[in-house]
Amino acid sequence: VQKSRRVADDPSASMSSSPGSDEQITLQRLKGHRAPVLCLAHSSSLLAFGGKGSTHQARCCLLSGSEDGTARLWDLRSSIHAALCIIAPEPSEVGGNTSERTSEVTSVAFYPPFKTSNDITAEVSSSHHFTVYMSVGKYILGYDLRKATSPIVRQYQHNLLHVGCEDEINQISFSYPGKKGSGNAHLAMADDAGNVSITDAVPNIVSDDSRTSLGNGGESCRVLQHAEDSSAMATCAVFRPRAKGLDIASGGTDCAVRLWDANRPRRPSSSVQIQPDDTGANQICNPPMVHSLSWSPSGRILAAGLGDGTCSLLRVEGRKLTDVARLREGHRATVASVLFPKFGLGSSSHVAAEDRLFVSAGNDGAILLWDLGCDIAGENAENPKSMLRCNRKDPKSESTEGIMASLALDSQPKVLFGISHGEKPNWLVNSSASEPVLPASLFIADTSSAITAYTIPCR
Repeated sequence: VQKSRRVADDPSASMSSSPGSDEQITLQRLKGHRAPVLCLAHSSSLLAFGGKGSTHQARCCLLSGSEDGTARLWDLRSSIHAALCIIAPEPSEVGGNTSERTSEVTSVAFYPPFKTSNDITAEVSSSHHFTVYMSVGKYILGYDLRKATSPIVRQYQHNLLHVGCEDEINQISFSYPGKKGSGNAHLAMADDAGNVSITDAVPNIVSDDSRTSLGNGGESCRVLQHAEDSSAMATCAVFRPRAKGLDIASGGTDCAVRLWDANRPRRPSSSVQIQPDDTGANQICNPPMVHSLSWSPSGRILAAGLGDGTCSLLRVEGRKLTDVARLREGHRATVASVLFPKFGLGSSSHVAAEDRLFVSAGNDGAILLWDLGCDIAGENAENPKSMLRCNRKDPKSESTEGIMASLALDSQPKVLFGISHGEKPNWLVNSSASEPVLPASLFIADTSSAITAYTIPCR
């Protein structure tokens, strides 16, 4: 972990500050990968799943996957290097053939805190109380890190061969537990073939060092056909929090967002076709392909990062997705990643307390923090200004002044401030404000081999 510094002191990551402001966003870089970092997951995500207790007592951990064929677990309490390096096997080692070349790790996830009768108490030989899953090409591998006896991990415990994805996987996503952690964990995989595969045959822990390979039975796997066009890809899929059923949203290069009930996989519950936006030159050149999806903490708002440099905000009304807003002018290039950061800063216990704070990261190298306003997020959502101590402007000051002048009311979306990150982003995650190390931080993976953490001062 590189030494902490103020963002304003780093030439590759700057931001504008308002006169008289003494609060600084600090920056740290994690270095260890040897190629661009493609994906991230933070252990704070387990809190969103309801993770508590000794089973998930290990905190301050970041999981990353890279083009270098490794996934790394970073113990952020350490200032030296990644705690564990997981070396992905070649496709031929996990059921593929020699013509499949890639061993890139394209997506990673922590196994959420489900409590099922199938979980066996493992003999713990590691301080890292996690099972993690990662996608390598079109394969899904699981690693019980409780069994790790060395900083280098080569042996996987689980190989989900039964999923049978037809092409490279772009994102994996776990479902949310029911009340008190009930139910089975479902894992979704969005792939280049335009499908979203979902399985509930996802082992958590093992009692010995043997490997589990679940074959091509198919009885535990459902396939949602996101793309009606055979040439379109399913780029992302995320389960909806606080849903009564097993709701999941998918997006793809067909410029469509679809809402599904995974228990009824034949057709989506609702679909929205994102229309081209002709407000600028960038929008004309690039179609609004869906690159990233994120649910608000309440599960009422779905945000989509689009190829035309805008973000689409959708609201769930019953079983239908409704287009409620389009965030324009913030980015000059594709919005590669979007995020509702669940910092845990709301003074209210209402489920929608943090629905107004939203983050977008674009290929223009800018990270923007937005206030979506009460018209979109609802009256129960708290003003982000009451949570954050940064009084900042977007680094693109000329356009920001126009935005802030026209969207002055708290009821409408507006940019709170921005960070000039300088690199094209691949993935964006956050830590909660309760983390003892790097609290309320944004972690970004980009086209470099480093991971950058921006810690946001909070009230």
